[in-house]
Amino acid sequence: MKHLMKATLVGLALGLSIPAGANAHDMQTAADQATQKTVTFTIEKMTCAMCPITVRKAMEKVAGVLSVETDYDSKTATVVFDPSKANTDAIAAASTNAGYPAKVTQGS
Repeated sequence: MKHLMKATLVGLALGLSIPAGANAHDMQTAADQATQKTVTFTIEKMTCAMCPITVRKAMEKVAGVLSVETDYDSKTATVVFDPSKANTDAIAAASTNAGYPAKVTQGS
């Protein structure tokens, strides 16, 4: 019950709407999503269909990265991460170290 109250207070403080009947896990998930950051990187040197896979795997190894979607056609990677555990410099460095220089193009 104490966890449920804490999650409810966090949700209220963040201005999240909590549906009736929501449990503590649902509320914690909403709070976690509020702290996630999504950033799109431009990726250089992607020349074949295997390149986006290499970039994705390199970025996924960075602690705090939650998901990576790469797009060969647009030469981009969209990364969702926990900013308390990872940052754009570390994510870009992971791609760069794998041979594919990355620069932030868009973020929220």
